[in-house]
Amino acid sequence: MRKAFLILLIFSIGCRKAPEPLPSKLPDKAVLQLPKNNEICADGIIVSTSRTKILFKWVASKNTDSYVLSIKNLENGQISTYSTDKTQLEIELDRNLAYSWFITSKNTRINKEISSDLWKFYNPAPAQTSFSPFPAELIAPHYGQVIPLSTATITLIWSATDLDGDIDSYDVYLGNTNVPELFRSGLKTAVLADLKLERNKTYYWKISTRDLKGNRSNSDVYIFKMD
Repeated sequence: MRKAFLILLIFSIGCRKAPEPLPSKLPDKAVLQLPKNNEICADGIIVSTSRTKILFKWVASKNTDSYVLSIKNLENGQISTYSTDKTQLEIELDRNLAYSWFITSKNTRINKEISSDLWKFYNPAPAQTSFSPFPAELIAPHYGQVIPLSTATITLIWSATDLDGDIDSYDVYLGNTNVPELFRSGLKTAVLADLKLERNKTYYWKISTRDLKGNRSNSDVYIFKMD
């Protein structure tokens, strides 16, 4: 009887289905859920007057076995990354700061990955009622772009958002060093057109955004080359 039981046990174990391997396909982009884009994150757990625990949440992506959460402090540019096989993480962050975040979906079987959209949010301080603009996103020229000889003039294009909706003006910094100098100030639109720049030179540019309360934010510095 005991022998028959052992045979049956071995047979049942041997018949168990092995886990299905991850398909050899490119992973899909994760869909971000929380914290919401271009909003104040008011649902965080307050840890102290200077720190809040924020829930980051996203929808699982196909053909993915792990994720990397990347969070950028938009004031000092510091980027923190967190690896996980889950679709949510709680992270402690400093208050009174704007952040951006995105998810990298990975298929380690074929060593491929893809990044989600980039979202921004503000982690408020206690009783905060005024917010600095989010750093401008530089659109054109894109980073590292080479402007061909056939292009007579170039146009700088960017976009910016503010939780208070009170953006007042933009200052454009443009030059041939990685710390560009002020080029135009007090622009009311997010475009500077018909610039004639020297050929065979590398240019750096950034945007400083100012709101009606005097709050400022600075974009990243982008680089492009005139061919």
